[in-house]
Amino acid sequence: MVYSKICFSDKLIRSLFSVLILVGIVTSCEEVSKPNSAHESSQNLLKYAKGARLFQHDTGYVLQIIDPWNAKDIISEYFLYETGAENPSTDSIRKVVQVPVNSIITLSSTQWAPLVQLGVDTVVKGISEAGYVRNQRMRQLIDNGNVIEVSANGIFDAEKIVSLKPSLILFSPFTSGVPDVLLHTGLPLLPWPDYFESDPLGRAEWLRILGVLTGTRKQADEWFFDIEKRYNALKYLAEDVHNKPTVFSDKAFSGQWFVPGGQSYIAAIFRDAGADYIWKDNESKASFPLDFESILSKAQQADFWRIAQAANDDYSYEQIAQENEIYRSFKAFQQHHILFCNTAKTAYFEQSQFEPDVILSDFVHLFHPELLPDHQPVYYNLLK
Repeated sequence: MVYSKICFSDKLIRSLFSVLILVGIVTSCEEVSKPNSAHESSQNLLKYAKGARLFQHDTGYVLQIIDPWNAKDIISEYFLYETGAENPSTDSIRKVVQVPVNSIITLSSTQWAPLVQLGVDTVVKGISEAGYVRNQRMRQLIDNGNVIEVSANGIFDAEKIVSLKPSLILFSPFTSGVPDVLLHTGLPLLPWPDYFESDPLGRAEWLRILGVLTGTRKQADEWFFDIEKRYNALKYLAEDVHNKPTVFSDKAFSGQWFVPGGQSYIAAIFRDAGADYIWKDNESKASFPLDFESILSKAQQADFWRIAQAANDDYSYEQIAQENEIYRSFKAFQQHHILFCNTAKTAYFEQSQFEPDVILSDFVHLFHPELLPDHQPVYYNLLK
């Protein structure tokens, strides 16, 4: 994992500790589900994630997965029963999963990537889209036949999935429900809506659940709390800047430009990096489509333009203009202020979710180079 060396002032450190104390107070006051028995804690162990709740139990943990389309509903509840403990007495609603699990199928890179970092990648038996894997360790497991591709282009191979006999399948939930092919396998399923988290720390915190599932809770917690400290330190480093450059994001696709909502993941990182996101007042957490006229009227004079996509090494401003001549009209294009992440050359889709502090470092450095003059960008650079 790549981290930047950052030096902080005494004022910043004092501010950080004050904020962390406040976060702890707010977190402790959040409403959580009541325990089902005296053996179950009422304290949600997760601080930032909104798509899941995790409670301590005498013989394990209770994990609740929240409906990503209706935060009032719980779509699945699990008793994570620790090996060697007394067999739990649970109600019919809860599914029982013995932890640590010894074999998992992960259908998203954000599920298996932390397991590589935690040193328990051998529990991964199946993944999706193996052709796009960049991580060297996972590539080795695939090439050696230890990990099998069970899904590609949205199509599941039920025969391969069943043959692996996994203890658990982690999958991304669909609005239409669980894919029939997964249901018909009869194997234990755990929905994993981590990508719905709009808080960068909330999205990263799902690695703590993986720690519980694989018996690496201590290591996962230490990793996450290190991320939290670095992220918050950077956030408060940038909060007092007077000049906040304006920024917009993405490009047109099939005649429409999908703009990240004002409450989205990338909007939060822009804000925390001391930038003024053009659509910050929009209340959506998801992207929404706009026509070119609407984009131009609001973003034409923006200082920066963020783009993340797969590209060749020679990707340039001229190539962007060839895609659409209207792109030349933006001030950020004319001043060569495009912040570019080449997803084909970085581990953006595999690793960035668990390095929000590194992404934030990139943006703070690019928006306010005087704050982090020595930072070497990892994901985002000014397009040359």
